[in-house]
Amino acid sequence: MTRRPPSLRLPALAAGLAGCALLGFPANGRAQSGHYWGNQFGNESLLLNGAVIGSVTDLGAVFYNPARLLNMTSPAFVVSAKLYEWVSFSAEDALGNGRDLDQSSFGGAPGFVGGTFTVPFLEGHQFGYGFLTRNRGTLEYFIRDEASGDVVESLPGEDEFVGFVDVAAKLNDDWVGLSWAYPLSERWSVGASAFYFNRSRSSSVKLDLRAVNEFDDAATYNIERAYRVSDQGLLAKTGLSWVGDRTSFGLTLTTPYWSILQSGVIRYEDFAVNVDVDGDGAPENVLTSSVQRDLPMEWKTPWSMGLGVGHARGNWLFHGSTEYFSSLDRHTVLRADSVPSQSTGEPLDFAIVEERIAVLNAGLGVRYQRSDRLSAFGSVATNFSSAPDSVVRLAEVEPETNITTMGMDFILLGAGVSFSTKWADLTIGATWQAGDEPAQRILNLPGEDEDVTLPEEQGSTLKIDQWRFLFGFSFPFGEQLGETLTGG
Repeated sequence: MTRRPPSLRLPALAAGLAGCALLGFPANGRAQSGHYWGNQFGNESLLLNGAVIGSVTDLGAVFYNPARLLNMTSPAFVVSAKLYEWVSFSAEDALGNGRDLDQSSFGGAPGFVGGTFTVPFLEGHQFGYGFLTRNRGTLEYFIRDEASGDVVESLPGEDEFVGFVDVAAKLNDDWVGLSWAYPLSERWSVGASAFYFNRSRSSSVKLDLRAVNEFDDAATYNIERAYRVSDQGLLAKTGLSWVGDRTSFGLTLTTPYWSILQSGVIRYEDFAVNVDVDGDGAPENVLTSSVQRDLPMEWKTPWSMGLGVGHARGNWLFHGSTEYFSSLDRHTVLRADSVPSQSTGEPLDFAIVEERIAVLNAGLGVRYQRSDRLSAFGSVATNFSSAPDSVVRLAEVEPETNITTMGMDFILLGAGVSFSTKWADLTIGATWQAGDEPAQRILNLPGEDEDVTLPEEQGSTLKIDQWRFLFGFSFPFGEQLGETLTGG
């Protein structure tokens, strides 16, 4: 495309183009380090959207309330699930009037595998284990644009301009744990789960702006910011359960992560040729480059407390749960060492910070048992963001960037059916979550307006839709499998 835009400084263009990445890290743990109820575990518990803290009956008890291991309907079974995920992300008018940014993906989603066992010399004690992915997501997108005219102020005459932004982000948080439960009385039981976690998060933005004028003069401005944080350690969940004739209650407390092994990496690049970087009217050449490894870090998580209830009425079992997550005060997760720029001598100043607000999520679910072999499920829940109102995203190229940036709140729905056979229990269903939020227009290209940043009323709307399709199964093992097949 060819346009004749007003003359703009190249750093200003960098700021405008960098806005392409202001979306943060969308969808499920596509960025849900700031969301807590995006992933669910256990076949039935997943379709009930986790509203089972006081009434879980499958192996999701390892995660939701370990005290409920004593109330599992099939405690000798191992459970596994195959999940597929379709995510659609769009930003209306993100690149200008009538120019949307769209992205969709389909593939495997985080799953769960677990089981139960007993120890012969510990009568009454019930044990369980679980392997689960607490959060996982990736994001990659690339935006490019070009223009012709008096685009770059430092270049006389007409010039040809090309600019692009490349964004990549990845989040992994895997847990493996053991659970224990013990009856305190006929109706009361207590339990605990201890998990070992291994999590990492990486994020990067690359901006490349280039221009050549009619006299063969050139200008280029390259910016790169990237970081990776990773840690391993322990956390615990304790649970209490009360079971009546038709009603049950549950209470849980989950600790923050206790990090044992940590590491942080920062990559910082600024490269400018024939560009007025500091705005003094004189073109400059700048080089600042630093890669720093094994940096100290502090990546905190909140306390949480959950409360749930279940109530049976005829063929219906109703579930309700709520969980409170505490706030986190602003703190520095990772900071680069203050090394001097190779060209200017100015000290490098860059840090990743974290701050979270308190969140209260809630959910309702229902199970209808049509027969001994067929049950149906439905649910609705919230998945609110813990990101504060004011955040700085990595692509804004500021001295500090927030690690949790996505402020979109989600509503979750779930539905499915479960079939029981002699050899396995099969669960089929889907969950859906969606949300949207207003945002300032992401990119104002040269020629659309005299200013790089548009007025707030000329904004964009960010939308996310996520579908998860469950094909789950649970099956007996060892002697239980033979007894099931033979009717013994």
